[in-house]
Parts: sequence; structure tokens; C-alpha cells
Amino acid sequence: MIHHLCSLLMLQTADIFVEYNRYTQVYVKRSGEIYRKFRKLLVENYRQHHNIAFYADELNISTTYLSRIVKHTTGNTVRFHISELLSADARRLLECTDLDIKEIASQLGFSDQSVFGKFFVKKTGLSPLKFRLKKERAIAR
Repeated sequence: MIHHLCSLLMLQTADIFVEYNRYTQVYVKRSGEIYRKFRKLLVENYRQHHNIAFYADELNISTTYLSRIVKHTTGNTVRFHISELLSADARRLLECTDLDIKEIASQLGFSDQSVFGKFFVKKTGLSPLKFRLKKERAIAR
């Protein structure tokens, strides 16, 4: 009987809490909202737009303000977030497709294969061709 009364008390307390929170507005800081919008824009546009100015312009804020918000929220720069998405996509395309490196560079919005190659070496320590060959050899074993 005591167990059931305790359960009833907990249910009533939970109902009061839910009712109270129904009318309490949740406030998201402006910086949190800007960061959320930035991430959404980034996922939609990272292949075409590699510069901070595009994202700041789309959000109607300065590049300095966007940089500050992203750095404060995540501990990493805008450029870091862009390069991480590009790098992950490049690795996936090199591993899972037969596209030429030139085609991958074009798909990822690089001006030419050389610029893409330098970016990829900086991120992985391997050229795109060596990365692809290394993965192919690992699969063949």
C-alpha cells in the first residue's frame, strides 16, 4: 500500500512538473542559435563554399563574430569544421568510389587537383593516390 502511494505521489509530482514546463519558455542563447544555423549551412554548402565569409554573410553577421562564436562553442575554428567535413568526404569518395582524383577534387569544390592534393596531404599525411592504393591493398588482404 505504501509502495502504491509513493508511486502515486511521484506521478502527481511528474504531472505538476510537466504542466509547469509547458508554459515555461526555453531560451536559447543567440550564440547557440547562430552556431546551430552555421552547422546547418555548413552541412548543406561545404562542398561549394570553403570560406568563412560565405557563412557569415548567410547568417548576416561579421566573420569575426562567427569565428568567435564557433571557437567559443566548440573550441575549434570555422576553418577546422570546414576542413573536417571536406576531409571526411574526400576519404569516403577515395575509398568507396572509382572516381578519378580530379573528379573528386571538382566535386569537393577545389579549383584543381593540385590544390586538393595539398589539402589532402596536410590532413592525412598521404597523397590521395597513396591513400586510395593503401586502402585497396588493405581490402585485398
